[in-house]
Amino acid sequence: MTTGLANDAPALNRRRSLPDGGRIAIHAMSDGWKVRTARWAGRDGGPGSILFLTGRGDFLEKYAETFHDLVDAGWGVASFDWRGQGLSGRQGDDTMKGHSPGFANWLDDLDNLITWYESVLPPPWYAVAHSMGGNLLLRHLAGENGEFRRIVLLAPMLGLRAKPLGAWVARPLAHLMVAMGRAGSYVFGGGPYQPGKAGSVRQRLLTTDPLRYADEGWWVEQTPALALGSATWGWIDAAFASIAALFMPSPDLRGTGEGRRVRPGLARVTTPMLILVAGDDGLVDNRGAEAAVSLLHDARIETIAPAGHELLREAAPTRARVLARVTGFLKTGA
Repeated sequence: MTTGLANDAPALNRRRSLPDGGRIAIHAMSDGWKVRTARWAGRDGGPGSILFLTGRGDFLEKYAETFHDLVDAGWGVASFDWRGQGLSGRQGDDTMKGHSPGFANWLDDLDNLITWYESVLPPPWYAVAHSMGGNLLLRHLAGENGEFRRIVLLAPMLGLRAKPLGAWVARPLAHLMVAMGRAGSYVFGGGPYQPGKAGSVRQRLLTTDPLRYADEGWWVEQTPALALGSATWGWIDAAFASIAALFMPSPDLRGTGEGRRVRPGLARVTTPMLILVAGDDGLVDNRGAEAAVSLLHDARIETIAPAGHELLREAAPTRARVLARVTGFLKTGA
């Protein structure tokens, strides 16, 4: 696994190319929506297969370096662009809007895509999920699904900082805007995609490494259709609702009659997991992850510092530490 300087030619090439031997395809979801998928076969006798779930606004190419590292280490890897972003079909009335009419369609897609993943890569099966992907994976697992041997969540979206308003203002405001028919409008201060700038507030929120931050803009220059703007009020409202659903008491599907218990969704997740949070995360509220650990059946939490929200796009020393921790836990559970 590479740990070279971010501006070395070999390191740059790994960030700006996908691994050889992959299969990129468009899959139709249950409602016919087109979703872009990618997969790389693992090495015979390798450690297993990983389903990699990205976050809001992401696309496959942002994690090219990580895919190279995992494939080189013998892992089978599968990933996809969530509907509404990347080269999957977009949602909303404008392809630039990071919109969501609710997370139910993403949960349906995830059910479909996990079935696809199991059909194309052999067990043992593992998952790594970043930010919004972590929220959605937990929602899936809370439905008492247990396909994965172990999972790692990276800066999972289990709480939102919602700067500059703060969650206490942003949540009811988003709900009000949706009720007023403005679900598809950009949030205050939001708009279409803007090329990232080194040293910008956005860069510091995502990563301390301006060189890796610049990779996103490079990919968008090559394929402008990858560009996505800021979130809509509908996305914000749906995100808060999806977080709340994990902590909200709901029926235990395994119980019947008097034996049926009501527990938070997180309490029904039994898959062993490691949660890595960023010490300097300005996007998700780490207190949500800390609260989740107390409800989860088998989970531990560790803080990576200093680091921004995108732990696998951090400066080389931090990123290498994160990647080693991820793969070490998946292999051994330790």
